[in-house]
Amino acid sequence: MRFYLSRITISGFFLIIVFCLAVKYAEGQTTVARIDSLKKELLKAGEDSNKVEILRQLGNEVGYIDPGQALEYAQEGYNLSNKINYEFGIGTMAYILGFLNQDLNNYSLSDSFLILAEEKFRELDLPGQLAKVEHARGVQAYKQGNYWAAADFFAKNVKIFEDIKDSSSATIAYQSLIAVLGQVKNHEKAIELSKKALLLAKQTNDTVSINYLLQLLVTNLVYAERMDEASDYITRLREIAETVTDQFLAGDLYSTIGTYFYRDKDFPQAVVFYEKALEKSILINDKYQQANHYSALGQAYLEMGRPDDCRDHLFASLQLAREYQNKRGEYNVSLSLSNYYKSIKDFHKAYEYLSWHQEMTNSIMKEETRNYTAYLEASFEASKKENEILRLEKVQQEKEYQLKRSTLLLFVGAGLIAALLAILYLLRRNHRNKEKIAAERSALLEEKVKNVEKEQQIVSLQSMINGQETERTRIAKELHDGLGSVFSTVKMHYSTLQQETPEIKGNPLYRKTLDLIDKASDELRTVAHNMMPEVLMKVGLVDALQDFCNNINSGKLLTIRLQTYGMDKRLNSSTEIMLYRIVQELIHNILKHAEATEALIQINRQENRLSLIIDDNGRGFDTREAAEKRTMGMSTVKSRVDYLNGRLTIDSRKDIGTTIMIDLLIHE
Repeated sequence: MRFYLSRITISGFFLIIVFCLAVKYAEGQTTVARIDSLKKELLKAGEDSNKVEILRQLGNEVGYIDPGQALEYAQEGYNLSNKINYEFGIGTMAYILGFLNQDLNNYSLSDSFLILAEEKFRELDLPGQLAKVEHARGVQAYKQGNYWAAADFFAKNVKIFEDIKDSSSATIAYQSLIAVLGQVKNHEKAIELSKKALLLAKQTNDTVSINYLLQLLVTNLVYAERMDEASDYITRLREIAETVTDQFLAGDLYSTIGTYFYRDKDFPQAVVFYEKALEKSILINDKYQQANHYSALGQAYLEMGRPDDCRDHLFASLQLAREYQNKRGEYNVSLSLSNYYKSIKDFHKAYEYLSWHQEMTNSIMKEETRNYTAYLEASFEASKKENEILRLEKVQQEKEYQLKRSTLLLFVGAGLIAALLAILYLLRRNHRNKEKIAAERSALLEEKVKNVEKEQQIVSLQSMINGQETERTRIAKELHDGLGSVFSTVKMHYSTLQQETPEIKGNPLYRKTLDLIDKASDELRTVAHNMMPEVLMKVGLVDALQDFCNNINSGKLLTIRLQTYGMDKRLNSSTEIMLYRIVQELIHNILKHAEATEALIQINRQENRLSLIIDDNGRGFDTREAAEKRTMGMSTVKSRVDYLNGRLTIDSRKDIGTTIMIDLLIHE
């Protein structure tokens, strides 16, 4: 039976190797719900980087359920990234297309996309992403049988990811290295690394990696004949296989369990789980694994004394192995067929298949020898290049030493000749140096004064804005608790007066006064809410902005849509208040000046970076003219952006609309 390499995917926007969720039933349901939610977001998304991110997530989520559909999402994301010139998106989607085509055995196409991804990540100076591209190439070397090159590559990758503190990617690199060690039958080392990687995955609470590592650990325990230790994990593996949404992993788990029972001589149980593994491989159309599972079933049926079932499954395996050039599968099934014919006393056929098996053994050994030789040659050439570089560096150092020595002698001679002149020159230079030092000290002092003034301006700005918000909160509370209570009392008295003097209801002045009281009470609540929205303090920025948008939309003068990404976690209260005030001021400017009918608010957060974009379809304005005038509203917005240490960009075109972009770093 063959070992199975951990399948690898991308998980956002900067960001890049993650597994799709493959956990128990309830989590599986969450994955399906997540896919449905992403599809709905995709329908509403514009042609921008946010849509690329949604397509990236869809590709990851769908990848283990429907690789073909995942490929379509990835291709759409790649095309859109090129269309909008989104460099990181081009690299990321090319990387996803690379490993998805790898899964579908389209190796030449995979190479093309991986080259594109490498070029983009190198331009963007992203070493972690470059390492992941090379990791994908290691996976391809593994699939093509060059296990030594793959093992060498994955061992280096583990170190790279550990050096850059990328625990998630390090865990995946460990899985790949463990799979290669299994292929070269170094099971004890594979077991040791599996346990080490499991501890790392548990520290990061990476459930999916834990599942894959358990499968690799048990497989290596079985092949290392450590059956008692393997038996401790069988129940756990079965639970995972029955609930996981990743069909590739489920097939691997069932095959591992079947191999455990086969090695334990429980052949009926082995058949049960090999059948389940076969069902999964048929579901995902993996012909390579189908050939292996048919072969395993044939061997189990032979041990059970069911030659007819044995023959049917072995020939099914042989047909698939030949059709899809699975040499390892042909190698395994040829020996099984020899044993089958031996069991039915057809020694001629048994000898034919045994001879064929021997030929396959020689062929595989030759291929592995070629691969190993190519690996050694590549290693030798790399070593030669390194030694040559060291030799050239040494030669260059010697030349530089000789040059320095000659130069030194020349300078000593010249120095002796020019000694008298140098004394006069040094005296003059000393005077000039004193003047220069004095000037530098003066400039340094002036720079320090400017820095202190700038710091004082920032402190004053922060104090002013904090004071404004404190005063807003105080006034809002006093309006709500003070005047609000007074209006409620007045309204209650009017109601009492109406009950005691019914005829007063017919008085126009009474009705008009009551209407004015209601209107004033509503206006008071609106003013208090605008000064400090209660929803902002209770549930956060996103809900407060949605409430704000709903209030504007109800007036039917302007339709506002709010889109957010990565805002599941709340910001600190000061930042949320500043962002709310910025949006509030900009939307009021749109209502007052833009004559717009639609506006869009987008908030995107990626780790500690946050961008706020407000776009309208209004009449636009001349940004240079506006910069010269600098209205009170925009000055307030600029001061709040400065408070957040952010950057404000305005792009406006007449009769087309205005886009305001704010970028800032979030400090938790």
